[in-house]
Amino acid sequence: MKNFHDIIITTAFYNFGMVLLMTHLAIIAPDKDLALLCKKVVQENLFSAEISIRIGSTNDGIQLAKIEKEKGAEVIISRGGTAILIRNANLDIPVVEVEVTAYDLIYSLNSARKLGNRIVVVGFENVINALRGMDRVIKEMCNLQIITQKVNADTEIEAVVKENALKLGTNNLVFVGGNLVVHVAEEIGCAAVVLQSASESVIRAINESIRLAKTIRAEKARTNQFKTILEYISDGVLAVNSKGEVTVYNKAAEKIMGINKEYVLGRPAQDVIPNTRMHEVLATGLEEVGVLQEIGNTTIVTNRTPILVDQKTVGAVATFQDVTELQQLEQQVRRKLSRRGLMAKWTFDDIIGSSPAMKKTIKRALKFAEVDNTILLVAETGSGKEMFAQSIHQRSRRRNRPFVAINCAALPETLLEGELFGYAEGAFTGAVKGGKAGLFELAHGGTIFLDEIGEISKHLQTLFLRVLQEKEVRRVGDDRVIPVDVRVIAASNQDLETMVQEGRFRADLYYRINVLNLKIPPLRERIEDIPLLATHMLKRYNRQSMIKLAFDPEALEILKSYAWPGNVRQLENVVERLCVLAEDNVITVADVEHALASEPKSVMTASSGRQAAAAAPADQLPILDETRVNELHHHFKHGEAGLLPEMEKEIIIKVLNQVNGKKQEAARILGISSTTLWRRLKKLGLQ
Repeated sequence: MKNFHDIIITTAFYNFGMVLLMTHLAIIAPDKDLALLCKKVVQENLFSAEISIRIGSTNDGIQLAKIEKEKGAEVIISRGGTAILIRNANLDIPVVEVEVTAYDLIYSLNSARKLGNRIVVVGFENVINALRGMDRVIKEMCNLQIITQKVNADTEIEAVVKENALKLGTNNLVFVGGNLVVHVAEEIGCAAVVLQSASESVIRAINESIRLAKTIRAEKARTNQFKTILEYISDGVLAVNSKGEVTVYNKAAEKIMGINKEYVLGRPAQDVIPNTRMHEVLATGLEEVGVLQEIGNTTIVTNRTPILVDQKTVGAVATFQDVTELQQLEQQVRRKLSRRGLMAKWTFDDIIGSSPAMKKTIKRALKFAEVDNTILLVAETGSGKEMFAQSIHQRSRRRNRPFVAINCAALPETLLEGELFGYAEGAFTGAVKGGKAGLFELAHGGTIFLDEIGEISKHLQTLFLRVLQEKEVRRVGDDRVIPVDVRVIAASNQDLETMVQEGRFRADLYYRINVLNLKIPPLRERIEDIPLLATHMLKRYNRQSMIKLAFDPEALEILKSYAWPGNVRQLENVVERLCVLAEDNVITVADVEHALASEPKSVMTASSGRQAAAAAPADQLPILDETRVNELHHHFKHGEAGLLPEMEKEIIIKVLNQVNGKKQEAARILGISSTTLWRRLKKLGLQ
C-alpha cells in the first residue's frame, strides 16, 4: 500500500455524563475530495459513533478495510467501485455505499458542461442506474450529448476511456467518473470531472451504518441470549440434523440423561441415547407430544417434532422434563392462574377509537353484551381481543361475577386440560389433596375468555364441546360431573372456518362458539384512530414519567402511513420507544422514522389503508415539457444565472405532482431523505 492519507475522526454521544455503547465505523474514501467532505460532515454532525476516515481506492481500499475490521470497525462505508470490490472481497463485514443520487449527478454534469458539451459518464452499475431516467431531461435542457459507459471492474476503465476518446475525438469531450477515469482521461489530453457526492449522501450512509451496526449488535445479543436460555432452562433440549446426528444438547439434557455433551454431540442420537426415537420422527415427519418414557430410574415426558423447511424434514428437536419437576411447575402455574384473572378491569370507555370501523364494532359489542350467547372474537394479534371481552363482561348481567381469562396457546395440553376442567384428588402423583377446581368452575356464574382457541388439540376440543352442550364439567381423574353456568367468549387470530375445512378444528365446535361473531378491525383499517391512540399512550407515559412530550403533527402523519402488522400492541411499543429516544420535548418526523426503522418494512396506501410494499421500484424522474425546456435553454444561452436551482425546482415539482404530493415517496424517488426534501422545498420557496 502506498500514498495513504489517513484522517481519523472520533465523535462521542454523551447523555448525562455517561458515554453510551459506541459504534465503530470506517469510511474508505476512493479519493481525497470525498475524504474531506466526510471529514466536514462528521465535524458538523453529532453522530453516536467513532468514525475513522481513510483514503484508498480499489485493491488498496480492500486492504484498508481489512485493517479497519481488525481494529474493531463494525461497518465499512465507501463509494462506487471501491465499495463493490470491498463487498465482493468477502471480509465478513457489512459495507454501506455512499449512493450516487440524482443531485450528485446534476452537480457533476453542471461542472462538466462548462468544459464541453459532449459528456461521457464512466462508472459502475450504481452510477449508471442513478443517471438513468434523467439523462434525457438534461440533454434537452442543456443541449448536451451524454453517453453512459458501464464497467464491471477497474481494469476495464482505461480501455473504455481510450476507446471513447478515439471514437468521439477529444474536442469538447469531457469524462465524468471516479479518480481513475479522470487520471486516464487527463493522460490522453481529455477534460475530466470527478463525480462528487453531496453531504446528504454521506449523512445518509453514516446514519444507515449506525442503524445497521446496532441491528447486528442486537442480533448477536439475541443469539447469545438464545444460547444462554438454551443452557439454563430447566427443560432438556435435544436436536438432530437430517442424518440423525446430535447438533444441540443442553445442560438440562445432560442432567436428565446422565450423559456428557462431549460424548453425544456429532453422533447419531440412537447410538448414544436410549429410547430417543428421533430417527422415527425424521422418517415419518410426525410429531410426538406428551410421551412418557423411562431413562434409567427417571420418568420423563417428551415432546418430539420435526424441523421442516419447504415442507421437507431437515432435522428434529425434542424437549423433555423430569415428571417430578413438571408436577411442581404445574402446581405453581395453577396457583398463579387461580390468583389472577378473576376480575375484569377494562370497560368500553377504555377503548380508544372514533373511526367508523371502530364505532361500528363497539356498537355491535354493546348489543352482544345485552344477551348471554357465546361470542367468537376474530382479530389479528395485538388488536385488543381481551379488552373487548372484558368490556362485554362489564356491561353484561354477569358483571358482578368472575371473569376468567386464559390463553390456550400458553400452556401444553397436559397442563391446559387440568387448568380448564380441574382434577380430582389422586388423579396423578403430586395432585393437590382434595383436588382442584378448573377455570370453568372458577368462572361459574360469570364469563370465561378463551384466547387462541384455534390452538387447542382435537381431544380438548371434544371436552370443550361437551361443556358447551351439557353445561357441566368432569375433572381429570374423577367420575362425577359438576354443573357450571358460564358464558363463553372465545377468540382467535386464525381462520377457524378454513381450519374446519382442513380438518384441524371440529365443525360442530366451530358452530357452537360462532353464535355471535365480532370482528375487531386491524389498525390499518382504522388509520384515523392512530393519532388518538398514539396521543393517549403518550399522555399515559407523561403521567408516569412526570415529563411533557408532544407529537409534531407531521410525525403523526408518518405513523398513519405505516401498516402496523402488530396492531395496537406494536404501536404502543413504538410510542414507548419514541418516548425514550426523543431528545427534545417534541417527537419529530426524524424520531418516528428512526423508531420505525427496525419494524417490518411496510406502508399503507392513503386511500384504502391496504398494505403495499415499501420497497416498490422507483419511477423514472419526470421529463419537463418542451416549452419549459426551451425557456430554461434560453436563459442558459443568454448567460442568466440560476439554471441549476431552476432545474432542481422543476424536477422536484414534477416528482411531487407525479406522486400526488406525498413527500416521503418523492424523497425516495429523488434519492434523498424526507428531511432533506423539506429543507430544499423551503430553500426554493416551495414550502
